[in-house]
Amino acid sequence: MSEQEKNGEELQKKEEKKEQIENKTDKKFTKNEMLQMIKNSQEEIQRLEDELNQAQRIVQEKEALAKDYLDHLKRLQADFENYKKREEKRRKEFLEFANQELLSKLLVVVDNLERAIESAKNTTNVEAIKEGIDKILKEFHQILNQEGVKPINSIGSKFNPFQHEAMSVVETDQFPEDTITEELRKGYYFKSKVLRPAMVKVAVSVKKEKK
Repeated sequence: MSEQEKNGEELQKKEEKKEQIENKTDKKFTKNEMLQMIKNSQEEIQRLEDELNQAQRIVQEKEALAKDYLDHLKRLQADFENYKKREEKRRKEFLEFANQELLSKLLVVVDNLERAIESAKNTTNVEAIKEGIDKILKEFHQILNQEGVKPINSIGSKFNPFQHEAMSVVETDQFPEDTITEELRKGYYFKSKVLRPAMVKVAVSVKKEKK
């Protein structure tokens, strides 16, 4: 095929393609085709509206659910605040009652002390006075024991800085090193805690003189 024939064939193809494009542009739609296009457009619009309405319903449901959760949280917070107030009131009432009960027990000891002092004015019997005081002291220790206050047993035990307060040291061979030899003031527990440490003297080994 000559060069001229090739050029002619390409030109013909271009003209045919141009004609096809012009035919598509100038195409006339029939009435049925137009109606179908309108119907398709309406269906697409309806589909989009349905999707939008569904999305709005979901948003409204989520907002309602969030509001319910918020209201529930507010109610829980209010209930908790009321619970704290009730518990605080109960705690105060319990402490007041506990203190009242303890004071009533101590007043009995005071009554006995006053009677003992009054009796001592009219007697010279020292043993009777001593016996009366010992009885009152025993009664007082019973009250302390009932309230959870108990003495710390110190003499003969190993020094414990959490239970004892060393006032001095004593050089001795009669006790092992760091053993409590004497109690200057009794210590007490309250429940499982140290209420007051005992004041004590602590043993140390006798220093041997160098030869």
